Amino acid sequence: MRRWMREDFGFAVVELTPVHTGADLAADVWKALTTDSLYAVKWSGGGTDAGPLAAAYLADRGVKGVPAPVRTRDGQLWSMREGRRLTVAPWVKGRQAAETGLSDEQWTAYGVLLAEVHSTGPSEQLQRVLPRLNPINARMPALARQLHQRLTTAAPADEIEAELADVWAANHDTIARLLELAATLQPPQTTRVICHADPHLGNVITTGTAIHLIDWDDVVLAPREQDLLFLLGGMGSLGPTSPAQREAFFAGYGPVELDPDNLQYYRHARALEDVALWAEQAITGPDRADSLTILRGVLGPDGLAPKACSSQL
Repeated sequence: MRRWMREDFGFAVVELTPVHTGADLAADVWKALTTDSLYAVKWSGGGTDAGPLAAAYLADRGVKGVPAPVRTRDGQLWSMREGRRLTVAPWVKGRQAAETGLSDEQWTAYGVLLAEVHSTGPSEQLQRVLPRLNPINARMPALARQLHQRLTTAAPADEIEAELADVWAANHDTIARLLELAATLQPPQTTRVICHADPHLGNVITTGTAIHLIDWDDVVLAPREQDLLFLLGGMGSLGPTSPAQREAFFAGYGPVELDPDNLQYYRHARALEDVALWAEQAITGPDRADSLTILRGVLGPDGLAPKACSSQL
């Protein structure tokens, strides 16, 4: 990695520290210290090339809070190493909002930031490269059915998988409803904006009252409900946990008329993704026990899965 940084970006790295990135198993992230600066280095086989393109575009148009990628020595936004995308961005010296939460003032600042993202019209080039749907969504129904087959017919391999099978069985109706909706819900065809597509508090860094939104790997061109679902409940501590916090966010975001069909579509897509991927990770690892705990939250009464099965906003 040090050699790649030197050859591709011209940086002499003094210290390289791995950073745990949670659910993104397709990426490795490091904090890189050079002689005068800190950088976030990401080597990713997931997402699309649209991520660094969108981040650079938004930063160039003055959207504060979106870190701009550092260009390579030949002016590109990333380099390719061993078939994976290598990107570098300034390290945001702050605190992860998932760990600290947000004050009402910070929630309002976050609303302002996301509204700026949504109101920045994409260039023709960006419109051509931005996905309309998260590529991962297409394989979730098949993965959920494979998991169902394993968890309902095969003997569990160990205690954690036995617990997982119990959780799966206890939430059979919810999971079945998610799969039913996967076969009937149609992608929205309404006005599309630049959407981060994963704007939970794990991707928010705070520096005082300033808010920074990082990790643009899943960026899409979609109705704003794709992002706003994360601010409307069901995300546990990764989203607002009270009406006051939601009100503070929308005080910054501004008035918006939500389309219930759009919201159900994107809630469902995210809920099925969370159910399938956290269940899979509870089997395959890493962090199997933590993955099972997260899955319980997704399926719990205040989780995203029950909300996705409801038509209520």
